[in-house]
Formats: sequence, C-alpha cells, structure tokens
Amino acid sequence: MNRKVRWLEVLAISVAAMCTAGGAWASTGGSSTQPSAPATATAPPTTTTARDDGLPAGATKIAVDLNRESLQLAAVDRDRDALAPQAQAAQSAVDVSDGFLAQNRIDLDVARGVARARAADAYERSSRVGGSTPPIDGNDENAAALQYSQAAAAEDASTLDSLTTLKARLEADHAARVKARDDLAAEKSRLDARHDTLAAEQTRDQTELDGWGAVPVMGDATLTPAQIAAWYRSTGSVAQLAAGTTIDDLARLYVQEGAAEHVRGDLAFAQAMIETGGFAVDPGNNYSGIGTCDSCTAGDLFPTPQDGVRAQIQLLRNYADPDSRADRLANPPAPGIYGTGPDAARHYDTFFLKGAAPLWNQMGGGNWATDPVYAPKVIGMFAGMLAYAQAHPA
Repeated sequence: MNRKVRWLEVLAISVAAMCTAGGAWASTGGSSTQPSAPATATAPPTTTTARDDGLPAGATKIAVDLNRESLQLAAVDRDRDALAPQAQAAQSAVDVSDGFLAQNRIDLDVARGVARARAADAYERSSRVGGSTPPIDGNDENAAALQYSQAAAAEDASTLDSLTTLKARLEADHAARVKARDDLAAEKSRLDARHDTLAAEQTRDQTELDGWGAVPVMGDATLTPAQIAAWYRSTGSVAQLAAGTTIDDLARLYVQEGAAEHVRGDLAFAQAMIETGGFAVDPGNNYSGIGTCDSCTAGDLFPTPQDGVRAQIQLLRNYADPDSRADRLANPPAPGIYGTGPDAARHYDTFFLKGAAPLWNQMGGGNWATDPVYAPKVIGMFAGMLAYAQAHPA
C-alpha cells in the first residue's frame, strides 16, 4: 500500500474531525507546560509511565519497541554496508593468493622436470663409463661432466627446497585469507538474519499501531522539505521568520534536524504550525512554545532558526524516547533548554518527563501542553499536509 495513503487512513482514525486540509489552526499551542530550565528534574524513569490515551493498553510499549527496532535496524544496515567492501577485499585477497599458489605449482613442476632431466642425463653419462667414478681431471671429459651433474643436482635440490618452503608459506597465507573471507561471510549471514528479524518485528509493530490510529513521535519523515513547503504555500499563510529565512529553509531544517535525532520532522513542523498560527509570529525563533505556560507572557528565545528547530526536536525526543541520553544526541543539548557546560548533559538526561509521550496521541493534557485536544490538532494538521502531498504529487 502506498505509504501516504496508509498514513491518511491511520490519521483518519486518530483525528476527531479536526483541522481539515489547509483548515484553521489554533493561534496558540495550548499553553505549553515544559520547563524552560530543568531545575526540578528528577532521575529518568527506567520504564515509561506514559498514558495510552484512548488507545489499547500496551500501545506505549509498542511505540517504544518500534523506535528501538528502527534504530537497531539502521545500525544493522550500516554494519552490512560497511561489511560489503571488506568482503570484496577479502575475496580479492583470496584470488591473489590463489594466483600465487598456482604459479608456485607451475614453478615446482618445472623445477622437478629439470631435476629429473638432469638426473637422467647424469645417470646416462655415468653408465657410459661403467658406473665407475672417473678421476676429477680438468682435461677428462667424463670427469667434467660428472662434476657438472653433481653441481646441477645440488642446484636443483636447493631450488626445489626453496619452492617447497614457499609453497608452505603460501598455503598458510591462503588458509588465513580464506578464513577471513569466510568469517566475513558468516558475519554477513548473521547480519542478514538480524535484519530480517528486526524488519519483521518493525512491520508487525507498525501495523498494530496503524490499526489503532497511534502516531509515533519517533521515526522517519514521510514528507520531503519540498512537499512541506508546497503545502504551506497552498494555505495562503504568510510566514514571519527571521531575516533571510524562507519557509523552504525552515522545512529543510525540520526534516534535517528530525533525521539527526530520528524524530518525525514533518510532524514537528505540523506542531509548529499549531504553536505559531502558521508561523504568523516568530517569537525569537521559538516555534513550539518552549518555556511558555498558562500564566507566562513569553517563552524561551533562540539565536537562530536552526537553534529553535533543534531545541524542539531534542525536546520531542526527550518526551518520546525513554532511552534518550545526551551522549546519544547528534548535537549537544540545546543551550536554550538545558543550559551550557557540563550540567547540560545531566539536565537532558534527567528530564522529568522523559519517555512520557512516545505517541503524538499522548501530547496535551500535561504532556508538552495543557490543552486536552492538543494531540488531535497536531495530528489533524499533519493529515492535511499528507492529503495535499497525495493530491499534488511532485
């Protein structure tokens, strides 16, 4: 099934007739509750305590498992890709070794033939003088011939010994190269099997979540930056962004920053649409209400659009991924949220809502925002984006 069509079917289950394609969005995000500074953070839970709002029990666990499977599958595929040139080089090394051994066999056959011919010639010469050993006399033809034969035999023996020694070394080297090649082949077989297992688990879990209309925060973007920007322009909105920044730039940032942290950047863009009223306001490059609250007048400020997008993406990962840690981030924790210096990593790692919302369905009502229908607003906005992309293929 076409991935975009499937997403539209899934989101139709999730959205309670809200936010049709290109329709209205809230001008405020629903009163964000995330802290602007993690001073009250506690140790992250070992297991997520997220609610399965409106979903069957276990949906949260499946969403977390799906993310883990996806990350593991990506790692396995990277290992397989890295293994391919190694396997090719190992086979080439075996081929070269085969060539050396073949040449050695030829050289040995030639040396043995020469030795046999010389031995036969020496025997014939010896027979002509009745098998006796003539005196070694420089003027005696038979004595000179015998002396030559003895020298040739010694030379042939030395040549055969060298070639036989070389044969042993080549065979040992060949055996080592064959083992290296076979070990790589065995590792590839193991990775192939692991890939197939993870892919099957991923498909099973994704299918189950799709059937429930559950929308994970983590994962790959469905829409490209060009598709996001085209949809935005179709809404007739006018973006008020930092000087020199276009909606195309912003769409690209969401997809790129999302990919860096394995967060769905196109869905994060939909969230930003809700939070900013379609980017009608640009509150210090803060597109997601970070640091705002019901009684606050303003949220956090970020120096550049990229900083604002990165902060949103990293915070989404902290909400969605109970395994998230600062040392696993593609970039250092956003200073605007977690501070600077050695405490930044600790603040990120001890975020008190870590893993609280692996699904977009669980956002709102205290997760990210207090608005109880925050999740349908974001999911509905994204459904509109998908519908437009489906209706206007590139």
